[in-house]
Amino acid sequence: MVVILAVLVAGGVLWRGSPQAGRAVFTELVQAWMPSSTFDSARVGNWVCPGVPGTGEPGIGGEIVISNPGPDPVTARITWVVPATAPDPRPIDELVEVGPYSVRRLDVGTRHQGLFVSAVVAVDRSDVIVEQQAFHPAGNPVSACSDATSNEWFLAEGFTLGGSVNRVLITNPSEDLAIVNIAFATADGARLPSAYQGLPVAARSIRVLDLGVAGGGAQEESRLAISVRATRGQVVVGRAQHQLDGGRLGYTLSLGAPSARDQWWFAGGLKAPDVTERFMVYNPTAAPVEVDVIFLGVGDIQPITPLQVPARQVVVFDPGPLSTLVEGRHAAVFSTSGGSAIVVERILTRVEGARPATSVLLGAPPRPDGYVANVWRSAATPSVATSEAFVLYNIDNSPALVNVEYLSPQGPLPIPGMSEIELDPAGILTLDFTYERALGAEVIISSTTRILVERNYLSGFESGRSASWALPMR
Repeated sequence: MVVILAVLVAGGVLWRGSPQAGRAVFTELVQAWMPSSTFDSARVGNWVCPGVPGTGEPGIGGEIVISNPGPDPVTARITWVVPATAPDPRPIDELVEVGPYSVRRLDVGTRHQGLFVSAVVAVDRSDVIVEQQAFHPAGNPVSACSDATSNEWFLAEGFTLGGSVNRVLITNPSEDLAIVNIAFATADGARLPSAYQGLPVAARSIRVLDLGVAGGGAQEESRLAISVRATRGQVVVGRAQHQLDGGRLGYTLSLGAPSARDQWWFAGGLKAPDVTERFMVYNPTAAPVEVDVIFLGVGDIQPITPLQVPARQVVVFDPGPLSTLVEGRHAAVFSTSGGSAIVVERILTRVEGARPATSVLLGAPPRPDGYVANVWRSAATPSVATSEAFVLYNIDNSPALVNVEYLSPQGPLPIPGMSEIELDPAGILTLDFTYERALGAEVIISSTTRILVERNYLSGFESGRSASWALPMR
């Protein structure tokens, strides 16, 4: 079954239009995948970042990270957008040059100011990648920006217990008004809140919905999955959470899923006495779904009873009680049959002392053409030495050799001691990130087999980690 599931990994190539009049132009998604890149520099690259805090409060903010892996400088055309309710809601356009073989970080707070600030980035080469990092006293999460817009987005995880903050970020990068409808799925069932039907999102702006406050429509929810569907226009949706109760602490910010899919993969799960791992499985469709769960990279374990997820509902899967799931790292895949579509996110909380630290990760979806990357890139990397910064899963049943490079001023160079690292068939490998010259530079991880690469950075909050995916090469 593991072999069959590995072969089925799939998703569609995202084609993008050329910029016109200095603006990013996005085509509609035919089949959503995940943010990705190519070394085919002849194509253009357009990105929309989900947004970072932009209030200017001490210790709160964010930056956009642009990496140019080529030998020639590249000019990025950036539009900084804020909520229509900001003191100055007008978008700000900026041209930024990124030098050869370099990473440039742009402080959002010096460009624009609003509750959240999003960046729309257009470049003339698709080998340039764009990510963001938020800064908050409860964590500094990293997220890839989206390389396409969509008319539907899904968030399987949501949490507002004990005053926890759950904000949905909707960015409209176009010149025209967008209109969206929002549906909730909670522990008590599905809802269509009237306040969130026909919701306008102004042109070239970001709309922030604070769901956990009075009047937000979702106070004190332990489960809160969300569907955002645009009836007019195309948008990009993210989520910012400050978790404060229910055994969770931390700040997370990431993209939503631009489509529901029949498979979701995870590479860096962890079972340990101080770790709580949960999976939120959301069925946004009108029919019930049966979901198979398989843990990988840990040898044979007892078959897991398929999950039954009712229509428009979200269920919690807790692997902790599985006696045959041994302690340590594991990968996982959640899959359906018959084309049924779901969305799955993982919540992992590690406790050291009396302080929990929580991270949230959307699974990696498949591509229907069977392609799985063997090269992954990370533009946003730690500035300090980090153990187990990357977790790799080899989806093939053959041994692999892994090479890790960093982007130096002379081009990609191997990191000493990280060439031809052996990776077992269907095995898991963790990589430390400690080479001083590579800190803060882009990292390229390649394998002789197909792999998944999950990032496991220090969050800046207690002993917490911020989970995110590197960007696969297509």
